[in-house]
Amino acid sequence: MTRKMLTTAAATGALALALAGATPAVAAGTAATTAETATEVCDASGLQSGLWTKLCYTATEDGVQFTGRIGLAGPPSPGSPPLRTKLVDAVLTTDIEGGESLGTVQQSLLFRATTLEIAGYGGTVPCGSTVTATLSVSADGWYTHPISTSVVVPC
Repeated sequence: MTRKMLTTAAATGALALALAGATPAVAAGTAATTAETATEVCDASGLQSGLWTKLCYTATEDGVQFTGRIGLAGPPSPGSPPLRTKLVDAVLTTDIEGGESLGTVQQSLLFRATTLEIAGYGGTVPCGSTVTATLSVSADGWYTHPISTSVVVPC
């Protein structure tokens, strides 16, 4: 497609959405929230102990819930030896700005090449509060490189 054709197609699509009364999609790093729906947002990720880690949250008018995920950093190379099971120590902390803690989850898990989930503390938090979660993972003597995300609970 030429640049003019792409521009025309984009304008036509925007006009169709406007006429239909549709709302635009939510950008990554923000949560669409209403009383009926909440969208999970995963805006923090990184390598820790040779594993890919991701920190997600779901925010509603009542509060926020965090989930940590631990998975493979990439597919195994062809012909590489089978992946071994490893012991992974994970810590997920959740705090409200101003020092109040919602709790800490500490777990030792066996990683067998499938994504692990750690449900963190969350719950009812006053609207407008900023809540920060941090996920740290260590395994095989590697140092941890924690990832964090903060969210303002919508009103």
